[in-house]
Amino acid sequence: MSGMLKMASFYFSISLTENLWMLIDGAIATGMMLTISLSGPAERLAPSRPTSRILGPQMLASVGGIVLMNWLFSAMSYVWLFRQDWFRCNEHSAAESEATKWWLQGDNYESSIMSFVSTFQFINNGFVVNYGYLHRAKWYKNYALLTVWAFLMAFVSYMLLADPNQVGCAFRLNCGTSSALEGLGYGTPTWKIEPYNSPLGHNVIPQASRYKLWGYCLGNMAATNLWQIFVINGPVRRLLQKKKPLRRLKVKL
Repeated sequence: MSGMLKMASFYFSISLTENLWMLIDGAIATGMMLTISLSGPAERLAPSRPTSRILGPQMLASVGGIVLMNWLFSAMSYVWLFRQDWFRCNEHSAAESEATKWWLQGDNYESSIMSFVSTFQFINNGFVVNYGYLHRAKWYKNYALLTVWAFLMAFVSYMLLADPNQVGCAFRLNCGTSSALEGLGYGTPTWKIEPYNSPLGHNVIPQASRYKLWGYCLGNMAATNLWQIFVINGPVRRLLQKKKPLRRLKVKL
């Protein structure tokens, strides 16, 4: 995920907003990591041991498949963005913004799309590895992780779907300067907003497009979960085990 963020940042000369980085590192990564460890053991011992091969086919297929799908969904989100009428002629230009204000390099549509897509992916990455399969308790019994996941999903979804508000403006998402928001018909904000580092003065996504982007992010999450359930832990894995079993190391006693 970090690699995709860096590529987009360098290509468009943009960055995630300061507060969003703190949300990802301080709440999402830390919260999901701690609650994943609370998953209990399975009620019965499995007939086989879990894989211990870090570079084995199961681990590579699990991690590689999720990374590849996240990269593809991230790339296609920009294909979608460049086809939107409200975005064309409003592209970010590094020559029209102050590069010294690095914390304001997210005041544009390119950064907004990257912010929402990547944030949902970060939240989902913690959820996907919660599937215990044979060796841990069922995923729905990790109540701490489900609580953290639900809160984060609701919080980020609110920032994406709601009209300009104080929460979104704190992360500089779906927000803008007072004059820009008034021009869009949202009324005068009652909270302080630092001037936007772009000529457009806002990065408010039209309401219909917000729901399309939200559905797209949920589709990204669904795809990676289906990969983990049906391919890595499910029928595809069992089929491959029968047709191409791994060679076990034989130890002579």
